[in-house]
Amino acid sequence: MDSPDKKARELRHKEQELRKREQEIRLRELEAEIDRSVPEYRTTKYKEPDSQVKGKLKQWRRKIIAAAQFTGIVIAVVVAVRIASWLATVVIVGGIALIAYKMFFAEDRS
Repeated sequence: MDSPDKKARELRHKEQELRKREQEIRLRELEAEIDRSVPEYRTTKYKEPDSQVKGKLKQWRRKIIAAAQFTGIVIAVVVAVRIASWLATVVIVGGIALIAYKMFFAEDRS
């Protein structure tokens, strides 16, 4: 009599395992169905901290490059004005010296 009782217990145990597996499978199917039915929302308002830092670094880099370009242009203009001023002074002084030479030191050939 022990043998049929043992078989019955094994059958019940196997039935419980099957029910448990079926429930797990059904739960996984329901979760997958819920995941498919719920749309995935992505917001762009808040970014990850790492990307915010990279964005700020890019902005600062652009600003520094723009400031360096502006400073370079200003320095080039100041140097060009100084050179032009020096050349103008040389031309004016040379012209006055030429006129003075012609007036006072050149022989009159008339």
